[in-house]
Amino acid sequence: MMKQSLLAIFVAISVLMAASSAHTQYFKFDTADNEQEIKQEVDAILKFFGSVVGGGLFHTADMHSVAGIDVGLRGVVANVPEEFKELPVFAQEDFLGLAFLHGSIGLPANFELMGRFFYFPLGAGADSDITPPRSDSRGGVTLIGGGIKYGLLQLPALPKVMVLGAYHAVFVPDEFDFGTVSTASLKAVASYSIPILTLYVGGGVDFTTLKLNDEFLDGERFDENETQATIGVKANILPLVHVNGSYNFSEFDSFDLGIGISFR
Repeated sequence: MMKQSLLAIFVAISVLMAASSAHTQYFKFDTADNEQEIKQEVDAILKFFGSVVGGGLFHTADMHSVAGIDVGLRGVVANVPEEFKELPVFAQEDFLGLAFLHGSIGLPANFELMGRFFYFPLGAGADSDITPPRSDSRGGVTLIGGGIKYGLLQLPALPKVMVLGAYHAVFVPDEFDFGTVSTASLKAVASYSIPILTLYVGGGVDFTTLKLNDEFLDGERFDENETQATIGVKANILPLVHVNGSYNFSEFDSFDLGIGISFR
């Protein structure tokens, strides 16, 4: 069951977005046969997962007013370092990522509540060899994230500063009950707006935890803490519509792109 467990973990946290043609595929594990190899793959998975869910969490430090909303789609794509490309979980790919539905709403006292959602269907083992892969009745993987933002400095004509905390967890059908994987993120962000454009920078740490239920490492817990720095720009292309792009520096460097609608 180890290979199926690792397959579930990686399907749970990855959608393949190839550089030349964005597409999705299932990942297979064929070589993880001992504890050392398993731990090597788990370590790489945790670093990737923390980098991706820790990216795209913000595109400005300017807080929304009470009941103001921001909804849209965010994609985060990580560059796979050479040292990890030989692992079967990365299937010799250069880029991997996730696309999130993303939303936030303004609260009183310079607070803002945010949420993220991702879903990916799971296919039967026999269906994994079909191109394209086919999902079955076992449902799919759900990733749910949430967090809170607080505006430290929100004065007119000055750079805006905020801090945020977020938590992401993966949920899978019972047939793929590999354990639990989650990431907690703490970030600080500063931004400065000029007409049409907003420049933003941020940084922080992502704490990722995996607890496995399998034949080799039943109940064992793995933790990976990664720092990440971000620089990006947001453009207001229409009165209520914005796009953003940023680059995230970590062991798995990544870039994120987003489009959204905002009512401040």
